[in-house]
Amino acid sequence: MTTLKIQRPADGTLIEEIPAHDAAHVAVVAERLRDAQREWEQIGPKGRLVWIKRYRKWLLDNADHLVEIAMEEGGRVRNEPTLETTLLQEIIDYYIRVAPRLLAPKSVRGSSPLTFGKRYTVHRSPFPLVGVIGGWNFPLLLTIGDALPALVAGAAVALKPSEVNPRAVVEAVRGWREDIGAPPVLDVLLGAGDVGAALVDAADFVQFTGSVATGRRVAVRAAESLTPVSLELGGKDPLIVLEGANIARAANCAVYGGFANNGQVCMGFERVYVQHSVYDEFVDRVVAKVKSLRSGVDDRSDVGALTHPPQLDIVDRHVREAVDKGARVLTGGNRIDRAGTWFEPTVLVDVDHSMAVMREETFGPVLPIVRVADADEAVRLANDSEFGLSASVFAANTGEGERIAERLEAGAVSIDDFVANMVCADVPQGGWKSSGVGSRLSETGLLKFTHTKVVASHWMPLPANDIFWFPYTPARRRLFAAAARLIHGRGPSRLGL
Repeated sequence: MTTLKIQRPADGTLIEEIPAHDAAHVAVVAERLRDAQREWEQIGPKGRLVWIKRYRKWLLDNADHLVEIAMEEGGRVRNEPTLETTLLQEIIDYYIRVAPRLLAPKSVRGSSPLTFGKRYTVHRSPFPLVGVIGGWNFPLLLTIGDALPALVAGAAVALKPSEVNPRAVVEAVRGWREDIGAPPVLDVLLGAGDVGAALVDAADFVQFTGSVATGRRVAVRAAESLTPVSLELGGKDPLIVLEGANIARAANCAVYGGFANNGQVCMGFERVYVQHSVYDEFVDRVVAKVKSLRSGVDDRSDVGALTHPPQLDIVDRHVREAVDKGARVLTGGNRIDRAGTWFEPTVLVDVDHSMAVMREETFGPVLPIVRVADADEAVRLANDSEFGLSASVFAANTGEGERIAERLEAGAVSIDDFVANMVCADVPQGGWKSSGVGSRLSETGLLKFTHTKVVASHWMPLPANDIFWFPYTPARRRLFAAAARLIHGRGPSRLGL
């Protein structure tokens, strides 16, 4: 039997070996979930929300336990998984509030005279089985966080967490199934890419979070069966700092946005563009702040280990290549000499877009800073990327920041802040360009897990035959054409002139 060896990134020691699943098991789980889904859908939004509310209480009561697991298997400091469990509560509260309205049948009044006498109702039905394939950087948020709206919509959900750190997700699913005894419409699949591929084949809708390369493979495989997908594929997010901005706040924000979760944040700052007049002050403040960061996994640490061991080589390669091409390291720049996957919080300057550290996703504790002449150059360089997940702007005032935000090619832009959109479940979170397809959160984050069905009825008696039905005759054709001119024509065309 194949097993997953789950290690502590902090020191490389083995936590446990977990039996991995195979494609045959995926098929069995998918069939079991589909069987349970029928009753789950039939109890309606009100019945489903009873269980979602119970699960919300379980997540709240067990938050510390989940955080401990996520810390150990992720090499993370406590604040980061705590943010995950907090955001899960926000997601649940939002969908409890809006789901009854969004999922209720919606009556639509036709705007065309051709709809006179007719009645239209839009119904929503869930995709029976949703497959969620999550990332290793925020394992709870990127699996349970996507499963929740799918469950609210009436779907059954199969989760495939990363093989690197699946234990917190396994425990969260156990809580649903065993502790609160919820209907068996949520399950977890363990394994590597072969299990993910089997889940794509089995699901009716796929939510994927991960790299661009893997996301493309998911999309291609799903296209074979025309299975709809929603993809969140990471980013290379820019921060712009301009003259007149609050430089102290901008520097603190840059350090948090660049080094939170040890730089393993899809929307983390991986490129910083600073106007020349405030560049020196900004860099000095950033370097001083970064030097004060404490690496470790105890409760007094700021930056943990890298969760996925291969990421250490990517971070090291990006820094070494940048230095070889002329970049300067102002602090950090090296692996930390201890067991586990550790790299020093690093600040680079004299970087440019010929370097991989400015073009590829680094996903580690590295912050490259570029001096720019003005806002126009900053915007041009910020948009010079295949990614477009999010961005931040610090300017002289909010109005200027908002005007610059309109020019940025990104799914979200925070003014004088870092990913402010993520604390608001009412707005969508999605990316442009190679950062993904579709979005999560907001109304879209629920409705994407549903089909629409339009029922067209009528409230008045209908004739035996309509004017545009058979038989086709010149007289009826002229009558229909005249009616179309009357409805849609403007000026002389209304009279057929």
